[in-house]
Amino acid sequence: MAPTVVAVGAVDSVTPWVPGLPIGWAENDILLIVGENIGGEAQMAATGYAHAATDGSPVSPVVQGVNTQLNVLWKRATASESAPTVTGPSNHAVTRMIAIRGCPLTGNPWNIVSVASSAVSDVNAAWPGVTTTLADCLILEIIATGTDVASTAQLGALTNGTYTSITEQMDNWAATGTGGGIALVSGVKAIAGATGSSTATLVTAATKAYMTLAMAPAPAGTAVPTLVMAPM
Repeated sequence: MAPTVVAVGAVDSVTPWVPGLPIGWAENDILLIVGENIGGEAQMAATGYAHAATDGSPVSPVVQGVNTQLNVLWKRATASESAPTVTGPSNHAVTRMIAIRGCPLTGNPWNIVSVASSAVSDVNAAWPGVTTTLADCLILEIIATGTDVASTAQLGALTNGTYTSITEQMDNWAATGTGGGIALVSGVKAIAGATGSSTATLVTAATKAYMTLAMAPAPAGTAVPTLVMAPM
């Protein structure tokens, strides 16, 4: 069974950044902080959270020159959690949290991760493809741009013929401190193999930072809390 999205917390684009915990989270859920800040600034940090990494090497933040960078931090929820304070940026920043249920209880919760950036300022978004080695991965397609708009959604519908249940989970930009924003779309890759490149169209031309994160399903027989859908 593929991992599931529990809920997405409240967005925060004002310092100090304290993205809200998603409603309905439970112990052993994976909590992901997604954040954008200007390229070349200090990366985001939050106590108890680590940047997404593969083979021990961080792949977050994804830096696109001086224009934007995408930060993805994670932790496995304990029985007691509070909304974290995010530090690091000094210019603009947008942060939001998502809770994922049904991943392995130890180790990195993803099967594979890939990152990319584009220095071309246009409206075309194209995420790096991955090749999953497990069935029923929940794929998270994440993007950041430095676009300066006041609370205006920027991402159009995502297309990928290898996914089912494609759902936009985040689409948040801000004008605070010269702007910037993030979007995240989830989809299920039921059969192990290549995803190909997901595509979408942005409202405003921009350079981009991307991450494709394939969340692994828990091994068969793993007990996980019953998912209770919460308001978005």
